[in-house]
Amino acid sequence: MIQPLRKPKLSETVADELLVLIRTGTYPAGSRLPPERELSSRFNISRASLRDAFRHLELLGHVEIRQGDGTYVRTPDGETLSLPFRGLLTGRPQAALDLLEFRRMLEPEVAALAAVRVRPEHADAFGESLARQREALGRGERLSREDLAFHGLISRTAGNLVTLQVLGTLRSLLSELRTSALPGHLPDLTLAQHERIARAILAGDPAGARAAMLDHLNAVVETSSLPGSASPAPGSPAPTHPSPRPD
Repeated sequence: MIQPLRKPKLSETVADELLVLIRTGTYPAGSRLPPERELSSRFNISRASLRDAFRHLELLGHVEIRQGDGTYVRTPDGETLSLPFRGLLTGRPQAALDLLEFRRMLEPEVAALAAVRVRPEHADAFGESLARQREALGRGERLSREDLAFHGLISRTAGNLVTLQVLGTLRSLLSELRTSALPGHLPDLTLAQHERIARAILAGDPAGARAAMLDHLNAVVETSSLPGSASPAPGSPAPTHPSPRPD
């Protein structure tokens, strides 16, 4: 039996209309939306329904509700976009493993694209990133923060806005996952793998960048503490790294 289509809630319709106004620049990023009284009158909607619309847009990362100050337009970022997925990872090792495997499917191709699109001025950024990692290593620190920054640099070098946003969301999720399933402390290995990836990208070697990134992510997946992470994905080469897990 065909189920009747659900009629959208009024708050959802208003949220869609507000999103159109945001995307067309009527309410640009950083601006404050008009007062609730004005908007509720404009859309002929109650303040309660308008607040529901605001909460919907906030969940999507398009607005920020500041108590006592108003509602401001913002640009969605990886941290905001990752919010709906965080509950999925909590207490579900397979979901966390799927996240790592998805990263392994995506990032080698991003590294290869970075090697195609790299420009001479990118050399300084990669050099500075690796230097910060060496400094952290010298202080005996983990490379978690610098690791995320390094992978962000690669995605920016690739220059694809969609993958940049997707990987930003993944990195936000991984920042929490590191404290549970990825607690290892092998910054020496992480740095060596990052140096290999950077060399291939800066040399304009897509195949080398792809292989180096795949080996690095195989190391992360294979040595995580997640159940079922001991076998590489079909078609993936065995990682060439020591048995302890990298940062």
